[in-house]
Amino acid sequence: MEQINNSDEVLNTVRSIVYHLNDVNLAKMTPKMIALPINNVKLLEEITDIIFDRALKRQNYTHVYAQICACMINDSKFNKLATDTKTTFQKVLLEKCYDVFYTEYQQELNKLKEKMKKNSMVPKRCISTLNNFQFDFNKKSICNCRFIGELFRMGAFPKKVILSCITDLSKENENNELQIHCLCTILQLVGPILSKTYDLSIPVNKLVSSLNNHGMSSTLKCLIHQVKRMHSEGWKNEEPVKFIENNYTEFFNLPKHMKSVYKLKSNMIMAEWIYDECYDVLFNFVNKNKIDEVIQLLKFSNTWIFYDPVLFVISIILVALEENQNVRIHAGKLLNNLNKKKKLSTRSIQLGVNKVLNDSGTKKEYPNLSNLVSDITGQSKH
Repeated sequence: MEQINNSDEVLNTVRSIVYHLNDVNLAKMTPKMIALPINNVKLLEEITDIIFDRALKRQNYTHVYAQICACMINDSKFNKLATDTKTTFQKVLLEKCYDVFYTEYQQELNKLKEKMKKNSMVPKRCISTLNNFQFDFNKKSICNCRFIGELFRMGAFPKKVILSCITDLSKENENNELQIHCLCTILQLVGPILSKTYDLSIPVNKLVSSLNNHGMSSTLKCLIHQVKRMHSEGWKNEEPVKFIENNYTEFFNLPKHMKSVYKLKSNMIMAEWIYDECYDVLFNFVNKNKIDEVIQLLKFSNTWIFYDPVLFVISIILVALEENQNVRIHAGKLLNNLNKKKKLSTRSIQLGVNKVLNDSGTKKEYPNLSNLVSDITGQSKH
């Protein structure tokens, strides 16, 4: 290791160590990693990026990467930089985990939206791209939770970090399957340790209450029951945690019933994207109350009603939800008139209404969502 004397050589060595890391070579590779000459913050951050990214991509080896990271954190010389005593490997790694947990989704989504706009993607391609994004991020988030849980079990992450994660996930809407899956994942790993000093009844009860969601996948329900059983038995079962794996590597390969969660979220995102377009359409009708003029406007604008009528309906409803009852009533009349003029099918309107009512984010934003939507749906038989 004395021969490694510049950043490029250090980074190349890190890549060679972590790329094929496994249970067999872990003991041999850990001392090599700890012996690396790290002498500045930038290099430490780059090393952390390499390890962290690889750990989340190889979900079957999360525990191995957590173990080598724990050894690096618990080695006082490696964990603390001589040039900056406030920066440690543990802090940098914590920040990486935190970003995935709290901020990365919106940042990456915004980047993707800008890319799709610049490339002028057709609507169908936009939805396909978003579906893949949702799927990939879900797998990354769940793997990140496993990584965090493993690090805590190995004494490498403080209790307050885990408690914060559990508390935040327990506050999420019971229809958000990703948050529920993340909470199950963390509790499976940290429950046996954390339960000795902290009552886990609240987060477990939160999971159990979510079983009332009839649209939840059977796979996730099994996972909740597994956590419930562990809790009821006092977390005394020391058998290896059996995770329910998602062995599908791409959204395209998912069974139809597993695609619905990702499609719903993608539809809501696209509906928000065309919000301005639908705002103009709706308020033209509110101000002039002339459906033929609205139809002419639709013909001359780049409206999504021709590409994806369900998204158009969703977005019209989202616009109306932010307005007063008079506007919501007009929104219902607009949809009804477009249906009579054969510009929107009854099925498209019904699907759009159902997707809004079933979206966890919209429910959270509008606690009285059903009443608000009834202002719209009350104007027709849909």
